[in-house]
Amino acid sequence: KKEIVNTTNNVGILDMTAFAKCTISGPGAESFLERFVANKVPKNIGRIGLCHALNKNGGIHSEFTIQKQSEDKFYLVSAGALQRLDHDYLQKNMPKDNSVLFTQETDSIGVLVIAGPKSKKLLQKLTHFDVTNETFPWLTGREIIIDDIKVNAMRVNYVGELGWELHHPISSQNKLFDLCFDAGQEFGIKPFGIRAMDSMRLEKSYRMVGTELSIEYSAYESAMDRFIDQNKTQFIGKEALIQSQNDGLEYLLITLEIHDVDDADPIGNNALLMDGRVIGRATSGGFGFRLNKSLALGMVKPKYAKPGTQLDIEILNKTYKATIIIDSPFDPKNERLRDINEAN
Repeated sequence: KKEIVNTTNNVGILDMTAFAKCTISGPGAESFLERFVANKVPKNIGRIGLCHALNKNGGIHSEFTIQKQSEDKFYLVSAGALQRLDHDYLQKNMPKDNSVLFTQETDSIGVLVIAGPKSKKLLQKLTHFDVTNETFPWLTGREIIIDDIKVNAMRVNYVGELGWELHHPISSQNKLFDLCFDAGQEFGIKPFGIRAMDSMRLEKSYRMVGTELSIEYSAYESAMDRFIDQNKTQFIGKEALIQSQNDGLEYLLITLEIHDVDDADPIGNNALLMDGRVIGRATSGGFGFRLNKSLALGMVKPKYAKPGTQLDIEILNKTYKATIIIDSPFDPKNERLRDINEAN
């Protein structure tokens, strides 16, 4: 809780070097990625997009943050635990004409996340590059210099706060951490961990690969509609995805508030019930300390997915009341992470 409170009010720092990282480059890089993922690939240098590679049945196989670094070079970041899966899928689908080059970057690039309302003040103190909204908007990345370290600063994060991922040479990580920590003392900087991150991502209804995002559900069942470009001529799984939509979705992703929990929150794979009948399952859950609510994400039959619907959830052999609420119940307009309307 203390880690979340500090990140919400000041600035937190998290080591995410475990991210899987690679570059896709060459004259055929952009056209390959357009066929590989369901979303539009970023067109402008520095822009960042969240893109998903589907399987042939329209389920989500892999999730990538993609940054366009030059006309023929793209930087891809995905879950560290899934590096072998993601990088194998990339390489298996690459053209065989040598027009696309895969380079593994995981071992050579470290990542420090800074997040919180004072993260911009911290970053501006560390570099002479302008990091205001006008020159460094959300979902962009650029190379900046911190001391003598070249840093690819990417304005994205997984906790729903103003913040950056600082991608840097792994050999400079200790120095960069010390620079951030020393400069951040006046802003109340403190480390935060994966469990704090998971709590905050639940409050934003951010999906996770392997729970809300998987080949078990179609991308539309995971409510990823805005990350799918049906106007693209082709991408892996497009036909099956559209067919599943036309046939009617079997499940739909929801966000739940759990009422009157005593000593345990849902953690995933909890049965969701309506009048004693199973209508779906929780995919993940935990306590949201910014909202002071027990929360879960889950899949239910679409007819039950409307916000306001009351249902039951099983936690450790006990049944609790739950209510479907709007997605992203914390900062639903994204004003904090966009740093607008004096949100920070």
